[in-house]
Amino acid sequence: MIQVLTCTLCLTHDCTLRCNYCYAGRKYKHAMSRETAQKAIDICLAEAKRMEKGLDLSFFGGEPLLEWELLQWCYEYLEAHQHGLIVPPRYGITTNGTLLTQQKLDWMIERDFLIGISIDGSPTMHNTNRCYENGSGSHAAVARAVELLDTHPHTRTKAICVVTPNNVQYLAEGVEWLSTHFHREIGLNIDYWSNWTDAQFDILCEQYKIVAKQILQSYRNGTPIRLSNIEHKILSHIHSTDSHTHCAQCTIGEREIGVSVDGNFFPCSRLVGVGDEPELNFGNVHHGINRARQEWIIANRGNITPACKLCELRHRCINSCGCTNHAASGHINQVSPFLCCSEKLMIETADSLAETLYNEKNPEFLKLFYQ
Repeated sequence: MIQVLTCTLCLTHDCTLRCNYCYAGRKYKHAMSRETAQKAIDICLAEAKRMEKGLDLSFFGGEPLLEWELLQWCYEYLEAHQHGLIVPPRYGITTNGTLLTQQKLDWMIERDFLIGISIDGSPTMHNTNRCYENGSGSHAAVARAVELLDTHPHTRTKAICVVTPNNVQYLAEGVEWLSTHFHREIGLNIDYWSNWTDAQFDILCEQYKIVAKQILQSYRNGTPIRLSNIEHKILSHIHSTDSHTHCAQCTIGEREIGVSVDGNFFPCSRLVGVGDEPELNFGNVHHGINRARQEWIIANRGNITPACKLCELRHRCINSCGCTNHAASGHINQVSPFLCCSEKLMIETADSLAETLYNEKNPEFLKLFYQ
């Protein structure tokens, strides 16, 4: 399998929404220039060739569809300059869906984009956090985008559902809505930037139990709910001797370059923010990659938390994910107590589900995980 370098361009700080958990910084009308985008692509192209890796070009924001013409230009530019790559480049976008149209979708489908759409489940769950500037909920608009995507079953797409302390009580309701309206991969993104209380974590535990029952019944009905978080944990057990499937593998500073609107480089798109974090910056489009800073990030990533080294689940959790650690603890190599508890909860949920379905010889489960 060919490894890839992912270049994520944060095209704008502006957004159609004002989600109250957004980690991408203040929303204002400030977009990436074409010159900055070109320089970023040139540097990432050179880096991918140097490392003999493929190149994924991804678009992020703010809301990247606000800069539709720039996005199209970036695609055309990379296509015209991809010579020397070991495989053709791939493309992706993370969007809130409010600006998605049939025309834009057709253009991206034709170019085999991976489309990640942010929707927090049901109207109640979603509208708790994902609102317009005037405070009104955005679920109806995003649901129209989901419906549009669902009419193209072969499109590479996934739903991104963010679980926060504010909406956790609606998690099972949200999963049920998504499983009914979006028949592809669903990812649950836990909001590690927020401070979770013990009471809120207890609600998360109860909601996971309900979600587990929903998934179990969906397999028995022959229409499995595809929660990627659960599936990854199951695979991490089945392939426990294969280091390439361990959830602990993180390559920040090495296989991803997140580019801020102003052209600063960060080791992961989730660490870009407003683009001025000096500790995690390792260069820019004007001076290239700062190798000393890059080597510092690579040397300091991982996990130095003593308790994790003794944990039997350490190879099945995201304890070495630099961006998640930074969100939860403020350090790329230290695990927060909440991250530890939430990962154990996810693994326990996945293992219980898998054991039940395996013992039942469920055909959908066996086909998905063993065939």
